Amino acid sequence: MEKRKKERNTTDHLRGVIRGVSFQSDCTVALITKLNHEKPNVSVWTSLRIEAAAQTPPDGIYRLEVHGRMFNVRRVGGQWATIQL
Repeated sequence: MEKRKKERNTTDHLRGVIRGVSFQSDCTVALITKLNHEKPNVSVWTSLRIEAAAQTPPDGIYRLEVHGRMFNVRRVGGQWATIQL
């Protein structure tokens, strides 16, 4: 019998679009999935993080579109917040 890994992390890179008031830019988004087999049930954590954008917008609230889904994202202090799914 094959022994399973206790934890498995994967990162997939997706294309997205950031939209705001009179602003739109293509971006690269990291979809991070963490699996933990330690508990009786498998635990799953998923998050999205904007890694790069064609244009850098000012701080504020924006809409992120990834694979037809929309998410509210916030840029504070020049950094994008991570979205927990």
